[in-house]
Amino acid sequence: MSIIVMDIATHRTLDIVRSRQNTYLRSYFLQYDRQVRWAVQTVTVDLYSPYRAFIHDVFPNALIIADRFHVITQAYRALNQVRIQAMKQAGHGSHNSWALKHYWKLLTKD
Repeated sequence: MSIIVMDIATHRTLDIVRSRQNTYLRSYFLQYDRQVRWAVQTVTVDLYSPYRAFIHDVFPNALIIADRFHVITQAYRALNQVRIQAMKQAGHGSHNSWALKHYWKLLTKD
């Protein structure tokens, strides 16, 4: 796995980091001057929990933002779990269970 470092304002790729291991990332970003790292305002990452502590250490003034794809994926999974629980509660063969099974796509529409 690699990491793409981008300027979010211009969507310009700045660099591609070869590894996502904490030790590799720490050594990579500590190459930059402290003032430059402290000037970073936001960092957008996936929901991988070890990143949070790492980002706070290396970019202490940065606001951590979860990327849209992973937030939507997590919300979809949670909604699906609730739907399945409701189906089980309604009982096999009930109208509500059948409706939740066959019309599940309607729950994910805008």
